[in-house]
Amino acid sequence: MTPPPLDKTIDNINKRRRRKPLPHAQVRTCRLQAARVLSKLLKSAREKKHGQSIKRLTLDENKIDFPSATHAIVCETVKVLPLLKLLIEDVKMKKSVVFDDDFMEEDDEQEEEEEQEEKDDEKKDEPPGGEKSTKIKASLAYVLLYELLLSPGKSIKPPPLPPGMEDEEQKKKKKQSDVTTTTLTSAEKLIVSKTGELKNQLARRLKKANAQTALEFVERRLPEKVRKIVNDDPMSRFARVNAMKVKDVGVLVRELRERGFTFEEEDAHLGRGEKERGNDCRYILFAKDCNRKKLSGMKMVKNGELILQGKSSCMPAHCLLVNEDERDGRDAMSAIFERIRQSDVIDACAAPGNKTTHLAALLDKKNNTYNRGGKVFAFEKDHRRAQRLRDTVDLYGCSKTVVVAKKNFLEVDVNDAKYRNVRSILLDPSCSGSGTVQNRGDALMEYALKDGYDDDDDDDDGDDNHSDKIKREEEEENEEEQTRKKRVMSLQKFQLEALSHAMRFPGVLRISYSTCSIYREENEDVVQKVMPLAEELGFELAKCLPKWPRRGFAEVLGTTEAAKVVRVNPFEGDDCEGFFVAVFQRKKETCEKIIAAFEKEEEEEKSKRRNKNKRDLESEVVVVPVLYTGNAKKKKKKNGGSKTPLFR
Repeated sequence: MTPPPLDKTIDNINKRRRRKPLPHAQVRTCRLQAARVLSKLLKSAREKKHGQSIKRLTLDENKIDFPSATHAIVCETVKVLPLLKLLIEDVKMKKSVVFDDDFMEEDDEQEEEEEQEEKDDEKKDEPPGGEKSTKIKASLAYVLLYELLLSPGKSIKPPPLPPGMEDEEQKKKKKQSDVTTTTLTSAEKLIVSKTGELKNQLARRLKKANAQTALEFVERRLPEKVRKIVNDDPMSRFARVNAMKVKDVGVLVRELRERGFTFEEEDAHLGRGEKERGNDCRYILFAKDCNRKKLSGMKMVKNGELILQGKSSCMPAHCLLVNEDERDGRDAMSAIFERIRQSDVIDACAAPGNKTTHLAALLDKKNNTYNRGGKVFAFEKDHRRAQRLRDTVDLYGCSKTVVVAKKNFLEVDVNDAKYRNVRSILLDPSCSGSGTVQNRGDALMEYALKDGYDDDDDDDDGDDNHSDKIKREEEEENEEEQTRKKRVMSLQKFQLEALSHAMRFPGVLRISYSTCSIYREENEDVVQKVMPLAEELGFELAKCLPKWPRRGFAEVLGTTEAAKVVRVNPFEGDDCEGFFVAVFQRKKETCEKIIAAFEKEEEEEKSKRRNKNKRDLESEVVVVPVLYTGNAKKKKKKNGGSKTPLFR
């Protein structure tokens, strides 16, 4: 089979990419921002510390000047990162490209100033080959390589000329053979100088792998569980209507349809939401091919009327406060659920606040007949995350319902009178985040950083070399597994402490435990280890989301108990992020006793307050002195000789 021409092969790389070229004024800023984000992701991958999110790092308008463009560059660069690493080795640039940690930590502005000074000091007659002494950060090199070879523009252009300089520059073009090179930074010069070699090596690798695109090349060399990360088939976009702001859901739905969006107003597993209770906390499932950029830019999203929240992330609050048995006609716990929904709730590890505001929307405030309940106590110990939590609460209109506390949940006194009306707790503690790696790119970068990824010379290797390579890969996998398990067990310790602490609140009737992890150690093992304490305190597992097909591991919890918990795994076909949800509920008899005891205590306190107010009123005597005057004598005659009292 005759290979396609070089130009056609490289054009095929961008077949499924439609990112518009950026204005020249934004190009360099976006590249530097993308390199900074990629640097953090690479550092996290090398140190085996998960949790860095591309969305969180790139879409923060307070820190990123051009969020959408920067996000696009980072995402596309991460997808082809393994190939970019190989191309650097092919053109012998490995000595010039060093890890970001080898550089002194500097701000981007300082880097730009240094690059400008270097450019000004360079002589015009500097011979080619000066790049040998040039050092470039790995993160910036990957971004520039993507821009040069795989982006829609496929070039690294110089910044625009200042106004009034065009004519003068046109004259210089006649005298200078390469104006572009003189207007590039030293890092950009190094990459541009290798353009021909890089294109040839790219075509060679694609031809040898019989791959038409860079994504296809990368996918074939990734493990099966990681391929979804670079797959262009995205997950469905899930959203919920914010009941705290939207009064008429019909208006919002009509606007979405008028804008051309296709969606379903009822989810197969979560249903329509809570319209039947008057809350209008409804769910919307958009089609996979919806225009996500257009959706995220709509006014209703920016002002918090429509919340773009993952389906998995909506499960914990839904399982905690929505009675699925009542929907199916089995209302044995309906009275208890009514009390739970009209009481206070705690979000133990609340930031960034999507689940917190979901809880606030699900509480039943319109039919509250018991007390002044309906508050959400949101705890977050980190200052920055607590501030972000407050911002989210304010944006979604929940400031009157949510009480944000910058405090460690483990330090909260379970007997504090402030929390005596708490009947439910949502616990979503820190975890490995292994169920959301497709959004963060962790696994892809870890695999790209592995030694032995390149199989370019496998055909020439002997059996001994091949066996050594396999042995080395097995040793690396074992070492990685040990590192992963050590970190996961450390997280499990905190998860057990937090769940045990939640169960010790005397008035709590229902607890939702969830993680965005697919590891057994953080999910089923935690549930199994906490069960003795749960049984001692009157808790048992309650079945949540009966229509969800994937359940827990029976070999850990047993068939009966495993069927009560929810497990989500995107690597096994689930159309949402990896998650785990388990709901602990006190037995019906225990719930009734706790409710009766607290109601009796409330009545006693009300009676004490009434008696105290009555005593205070009786003890208050208003004394008004009245002096005898001439007018008093007249009144004496007028009143038939009766004396006017001295005190009234």
